[in-house]
Amino acid sequence: MQETVNVNKIGQEVLHQLEDFNKRMWDAVSFRMIHAMMSQEPVLKDSYTKTQSYRKQRLEKALKQSHGNERKAYQLLASEEFN
Repeated sequence: MQETVNVNKIGQEVLHQLEDFNKRMWDAVSFRMIHAMMSQEPVLKDSYTKTQSYRKQRLEKALKQSHGNERKAYQLLASEEFN
């Protein structure tokens, strides 16, 4: 028996994926825009470098805890339990 395709369900799934993608893009772009505006302050000039260093350290820690499994490391980074 042939399974019917639920176009509405597939359309909703695609819509959710697009919304998630757009949110991630906005998060990245807005961070850069805010940083650019803030970096005009002399005190905050090196904040971008510090942020990159902090993110790299967190990723390395997550990779170590997940025994090198990148997918698990990113899931760990996204979780609220990771410090």
